[in-house]
Order: sequence, then structure tokens, then C-alpha cells
Amino acid sequence: MKLLKVSAVFLSAAMVMLAVSGCGVSRNKYESLLNEKIALEEKVNMLAKSRDALRTEFENLLKDKMDIASKLETAINEKNALKSEYDKILDEKVALKAAYDKLAGQETKK
Repeated sequence: MKLLKVSAVFLSAAMVMLAVSGCGVSRNKYESLLNEKIALEEKVNMLAKSRDALRTEFENLLKDKMDIASKLETAINEKNALKSEYDKILDEKVALKAAYDKLAGQETKK
């Protein structure tokens, strides 16, 4: 009986020690999963930083595009104004040339 009690205590102590220490497989698996989780979190952080940098670069490019578009519109408006001024001066020149030719023609007839 005493031997049975001692063996029962020894057996329960062995089971408790085995349960506390684990078999090693689950610990290694836990550590590998933890390392994988940490690596994935670092990847997510890196991708988030890259995304933010790309977003900032895109916003800057969009601002530059808008600036260029407004400069182009200003240049086109200025070109159109100069063209209309040129056409006006050309019309005046044609009218003056016609008047000059008319006067020159009258003087040669005299």
C-alpha cells in the first residue's frame, strides 16, 4: 500500500513536471508563430510608411499638375489676346494700305 501511494505521488509529480515544462514542440511552434507575427507586423508598418510616402508624392504631383494647368491656361489666354491685337493691327494696316494706294493712284492720274 505504501508502495502504491509512493508510486502514485511519483507518477503525479512526473505528470505535473511534464505539464509545466511542456514537450517542447508547442513552445517551438509558439515561438515560430510569434516570430512570424512580429515579421508580418514589421512588413505592415513598412508598407504603411511606403503608402504614406506614395500618397504624399501623389498629392505633390497633383498640385504641380494643377499649377502647370493654370499656367497653361494663362499662356493660352495671353496668346489669344495677342492674336486679337495682331489681327486688329493687321486690319488697320490693310485699311491704311488701301487708303494709301487710293491716294497714290489719284496723284499719278494728275
